[in-house]
Amino acid sequence: MKKTNLVKKLMLAAVMLPLAAQVAQAAEMAFFGELPKDFKIGYQTKQNGMAMVKLVPQKQTLDNWTKMITLQSIAGANLGAEEFRNNTANLWQNACPKSSFNPITEGEANGYSGAVWQLTCEYNPQTGKPEYTWFKAIQGDDSLYVTQYTFRYAPNKKEEHNAWDQLRKFTVCDSSEQHLCSESGK
Repeated sequence: MKKTNLVKKLMLAAVMLPLAAQVAQAAEMAFFGELPKDFKIGYQTKQNGMAMVKLVPQKQTLDNWTKMITLQSIAGANLGAEEFRNNTANLWQNACPKSSFNPITEGEANGYSGAVWQLTCEYNPQTGKPEYTWFKAIQGDDSLYVTQYTFRYAPNKKEEHNAWDQLRKFTVCDSSEQHLCSESGK
C-alpha cells in the first residue's frame, strides 16, 4: 500500500511539474531586445521593487558619457504609461528651463498601455550639456517598465534611427493570449 501511495505521489508530481512551469512562465516580463554591442553596464541596482540598469558606451563611464540607455522596472507601480510620461515631462521641464516635450504616441503595446515621447534639454544646468532623450513606457499588470535612450549632444539621423530601433524592440509580455510572448520576446 505504501509503495502504491509513493507511486501515486510521484505520478502527481510528474503531472504537476509541467503545470507549475506553465504558471511560472505566465509571469510578466520585459523584453528589451539585443543591446548594442558597443555598450556596457555602467550601473545596476535593485531595491524596493525597482530595478534599473544604465548602459554606456564601452570606453565611457557613468560619470562621463555621451550616450546612455536606461532600463527600468518598477514593481507594483500602476500609474499608467501616460501619467508616468506626464510626470516625467513636468519634472524635466522644472529641472531644465530650456526644454521641450514631444509626445509621440500613446496606446496599446502588446495589449498593455504604452507611451513614447521625446524630451530635449538645450542646456542641462547640472552638466552644462544638452540632452536629447527618447522614452518608451509600458504599464504591465505587475509593474511599470521604462526604457530611455539619451544623447548628450544633438544626434545625427543614423543615431536617432538606432535609438528608435532600440525602443521599437522593447515590449512586455507573458504567456496569456492577450500579451503573448514570441520566441524573440514579442
